[in-house]
Amino acid sequence: MLSTRYSLIIANRRTGVVRRLTLSLRPVVVVGVGLCVLVMLMVLGASRKAAWQRASLESELSALRAENETMRSATGALTSQITSLQSVVDDISKLSPSATERTAMGRLPKGVQQSALGGLSPEAARIALTGPTAQPDAVGVVRQMLSALESRLETARPRLERRAALARATPAIWPALGALSSSFGTRRDPFTAAASMHPGLDLDVDLGDPVFATADGVVTDARYHPEYGNLVIVSHGFGIETRYAHLSRYRVRPGTSVTRGQVVGEAGSTGRSTGSHLHYEVWIDGRPVNPLQYLVARDAR
Repeated sequence: MLSTRYSLIIANRRTGVVRRLTLSLRPVVVVGVGLCVLVMLMVLGASRKAAWQRASLESELSALRAENETMRSATGALTSQITSLQSVVDDISKLSPSATERTAMGRLPKGVQQSALGGLSPEAARIALTGPTAQPDAVGVVRQMLSALESRLETARPRLERRAALARATPAIWPALGALSSSFGTRRDPFTAAASMHPGLDLDVDLGDPVFATADGVVTDARYHPEYGNLVIVSHGFGIETRYAHLSRYRVRPGTSVTRGQVVGEAGSTGRSTGSHLHYEVWIDGRPVNPLQYLVARDAR
């Protein structure tokens, strides 16, 4: 039956031309079957391609999710590290001396200023500044930078703490609110009229006026002295000592810790004195120095 031949007649009505096309059934069937197979293969290929693309997209999505989770974890770690760094910065910022303290510290002998220095050895400092080997990813680089910065701050902390301690130990305010009646240096003795060395300052204050510690320290002595009268001595560390003489009353005892601006006694005229006043001395490394150069501010504020 497949060998049967069929004729297809095509006629042109306008011209009357008739064309005959003879077809065999077998080639038609073969062509039809071939087209069906081709279509099926195309459909199957498209289906396989879609499945492969879907699997590929799912794999990429899974990788992106994992990367996103990693980034979220890294971001959380960086946030925690930044918070820790901010805490270190805040703590260190509190160690910064005030303008008054910086001015007074700048007038201390170089040896006293350098006693507040310190830090790591050059090799340890180099390692601290270099930090760990840089990571290839951006988060790793930021983490390394934060770690290096925190390491540098921590390295500087001991030096800054010593500098802050020196700032608190530096006599930087007036010990009493009164006019300067006698300066540091050679003067005419008020009792003998002979030239003599005056190792401090005299401030004209009324009886009972408060006398303030000019820096943080510890009271090492509070007793009567034949010439100084009632005397309070405060040790501030770093070889710095202050003395407050001719007091009418003590307000502290030996061993008491005092802060700048705290009342240590009341002005008077005890000992070798011609009237109510405060005699104030500053000693550095066992020698009296001119206190006037350190009297930067009137009070502790």
